Amino acid sequence: MKNSLKTNLISKLKLINSFLIVFGFNIIDIDLKAHLRGNYLIESEAKEKAKELGCKGAFKLKEKWMPCESEKELHKYLRKS
Repeated sequence: MKNSLKTNLISKLKLINSFLIVFGFNIIDIDLKAHLRGNYLIESEAKEKAKELGCKGAFKLKEKWMPCESEKELHKYLRKS
């Protein structure tokens, strides 16, 4: 009985671990896409991309401009497209 319970627990932990790994990679992928698809040297270009995505404004991240009012909003609109 104990051995069966232990085996069941281990298989559930492996499943949870696999899920977390996949979910973690998806988060990284979304962030990466946002930074690759939304990087502009000029503020007006970022605002134009914001219009295409359906959001408004632009924000500065280091030396580059990105569409939407914030990074959180940008990610939200990129998930839709």
